[in-house]
Amino acid sequence: MVWNLVYDGDEKTLAEWGINNMVRRLKNQTVDQVTFKISGNGIDTPLPFEPKKVIKIFHDEVLWFTGIVTKTPICGSAVEEFFQYTLSGPWWYLDSVIYQQLWKEFLDPDNNGGTLMNARKSHLILGQDANGDAINIGTQIVDVINYVNAAVGYTVIELAEDMSLPMYIPFDECKDLSCSEVIKRLLRWIPDAISYFDYGQNVPVLHIVRREQLETLSMNAHDLSELSFAPRYDLQVPAVMLKFEKTHKTNEGSWKTIEVQRFPEDAIGMELQALVMTIELEGMQSTFIRQDVKVAMIQIGSETWWRDHLPGLQNVSNLVIEDVTREGNLPNELLSGSIADWMNCNVEPERIKAKISYETEDEIVYEREVVVKMNSTDAQSKTYKNLISYISEESVPENLAESIYQGVSVLPYEGQVKWIHQELEGTFLGKVLNIVDGREEWASMNALIQSVEENLDRGEINIIVGPAKHLGPDDLSELTKSNRHRFSSRNFYARSTAEAGGNAYVEQGKYSPLENTAYGPGKLGKLSFGDPNSENRKILIDIGDLAVEEATVCLRLEDVSDSGVLKKRYSLASEPFLPLSTD
Repeated sequence: MVWNLVYDGDEKTLAEWGINNMVRRLKNQTVDQVTFKISGNGIDTPLPFEPKKVIKIFHDEVLWFTGIVTKTPICGSAVEEFFQYTLSGPWWYLDSVIYQQLWKEFLDPDNNGGTLMNARKSHLILGQDANGDAINIGTQIVDVINYVNAAVGYTVIELAEDMSLPMYIPFDECKDLSCSEVIKRLLRWIPDAISYFDYGQNVPVLHIVRREQLETLSMNAHDLSELSFAPRYDLQVPAVMLKFEKTHKTNEGSWKTIEVQRFPEDAIGMELQALVMTIELEGMQSTFIRQDVKVAMIQIGSETWWRDHLPGLQNVSNLVIEDVTREGNLPNELLSGSIADWMNCNVEPERIKAKISYETEDEIVYEREVVVKMNSTDAQSKTYKNLISYISEESVPENLAESIYQGVSVLPYEGQVKWIHQELEGTFLGKVLNIVDGREEWASMNALIQSVEENLDRGEINIIVGPAKHLGPDDLSELTKSNRHRFSSRNFYARSTAEAGGNAYVEQGKYSPLENTAYGPGKLGKLSFGDPNSENRKILIDIGDLAVEEATVCLRLEDVSDSGVLKKRYSLASEPFLPLSTD
């Protein structure tokens, strides 16, 4: 068996590099590492491997590990001087890059209705794409890996083609997370998910799979140098209940709704160790504009209609309306409210003209010109309502309770096994472990392998199974951690529109009622002047008093004798005429 190391194009055996004490540590959802010593060099000699350089290790020409130099301690004592190296696997890149998503922004910040452009932000909404649509966990992880490769400048991580994580999650709004934190945050919704790298390819391939998809590794208890297992009954969950709470808002107010998912179907949520979570989702938000409109039919042939529009005609008699003309033809007059474009009604300013004749105690008027100004419309008397802003409610992820239940309902085992082989062969992470020729239950326990440590010099393999202690506390509270500090996404609408949710342009009405009726001079048939202090003192001019068919009474200049002096005066008189014949 030959072990070779390639650095900067130079390939040598481990012995030729002077390498010993090589140990590979592989873990779920964290950085894989290889450590080794290079002895025989003085502490003042140049480093054989420079930091941030990529190293590849081959076992019988098969790629065994690819990593970047992250630690180069130089050690010395009275006994020896050596370099202690640490190589970090590709998860290191996930730890080292802050994830940013695409958001829409206005190209011109001063024009919030203009062209949109894409911008990267570390303000995140997990479970959503750049168009605002929900995406499943697998699709979100694909975007994370693509972002890391783009940030590095070349492909450092490939994703397994058969990766399938179709679960949808509630939109998760957060900020300033590394790519590795994003993946861990997503996988908290899948408690039985395991991540591991296949180093057999030129570029490491990331696998993320659930327990049911993992290959089974069976070992004989008699072949192991050490073993210990403990069933974790305290982590076996009998039921999952999710309560999705939404707050809906409209002009009239707000209200809450709750939708419950449970698995099994008969779960009540009060079972001991049941997993119960209240998950806040964004509810529907809508804003309406309302306008009360009152109209009346335009009836230009109605005497009452004209009296209503010309207040001075309320008490006249013998009213005659002639020569009526209109500028438009819409049927109704706007009496109250206003008309806006969103109401889809026609409206136009209009003048209706006529000549009117009438009588009062003090006058008789012939053919007085009048004009009624109004806004005519085809609107109806009702309350018009228009939706100006609407944000749909966040969807409840389908079958999420069942998916979580599948990951937490199986009895987990924790423990470790250790054995020594002359040569290390095969891979172990990404499998479930069963032990035969031990206790009966061990043969089917399907314990999740969380980490593997391989020591090349000793040929020793140490496998840890059970809960991922390096990811957090291994108790029921850890299962609720994904939701405990989560709130509904307030900006899921803004990501794809660049608009704050609920904002909308409100169009005001352009046309309101008019009250500016105009009168023309008309022709008077009777005119009366009265003394306000005496009813018996008046001047009355009545054309009806003219006894002839043709007569014009007007101011006339006359010659008069005043005390023997010839003077002139004006008199209201007609031309002289002969008396009418009485025959």
